Amino acid sequence: MDELRDRCAAQIRDLHRVIEDWLTGRAPRTAEAFAAFADAHSPEFTMVPPDGALLGRDELLPGFESAHGTAPGLRIRISDVALVHADTGGILVTYEEWQDGPAGKSGRRSTVLLEPHTSAPHGLRSRHLHETWIDRGR
Repeated sequence: MDELRDRCAAQIRDLHRVIEDWLTGRAPRTAEAFAAFADAHSPEFTMVPPDGALLGRDELLPGFESAHGTAPGLRIRISDVALVHADTGGILVTYEEWQDGPAGKSGRRSTVLLEPHTSAPHGLRSRHLHETWIDRGR
């Protein structure tokens, strides 16, 4: 189980590094750089951000793509990655995401369903993500 948890943690951390690099503008605005984010999400990906909306992959990707370079100085830290459940269909993981950037400091507790995918980094990609605000002043 430790190897699986470590693989999930690496996937989550690597994806958030891609997000940070895109939003700060450190990643070039290229199709390849954007694909590092897009390809980490299943075609059926859904997300519930902290405001409670329900977004599909087709709604998430254009907004993310247009946000390139909009958060210079952003830093994202991932902590407390925990495996909740795993079977052949997917792996349910919780973690905390802490951001420090132009909009201030914020934290989110997230639950992500990762699904196996042979060509994805670490063999995993996101199928569903649910985020909830936590102590914004931490």
